[in-house]
Amino acid sequence: MSMMSYIKTSERLSFSNVLLYFATCLIVGTGLLLEIRMDDEEGAIRILGMERDDWGEIHFGSAVIFAVLILMHLYLNRIWIMVTVTRTKWVVPVLIAGLGFVVALLLWPADQKGTGTVMDACRSLLW
Repeated sequence: MSMMSYIKTSERLSFSNVLLYFATCLIVGTGLLLEIRMDDEEGAIRILGMERDDWGEIHFGSAVIFAVLILMHLYLNRIWIMVTVTRTKWVVPVLIAGLGFVVALLLWPADQKGTGTVMDACRSLLW
């Protein structure tokens, strides 16, 4: 038998929660680092010996790990999810709306990078 078969589901959930927390902190931390401290206009800045592209790879890699951890977390909570979906009327529309948002982002037409974006407006308000 594998070691995971000896660990209780509640302990697995707690462990996955801790991993999700650290992955979230890494995603938020690297995202803020990339957006605030390592702006493209400032030139080649190095933090901990790494440049913007290196931090971008860490940010992307942690997002992939986060997605895998979310799938693991959903699998460990599958019984609760099934009970909730069958008992609650609002869960299915919320799930459909969330998936619709993801699909819309993937299919939204792209345009050329330029000035006047929403992020530029937010930056001008904050900084």
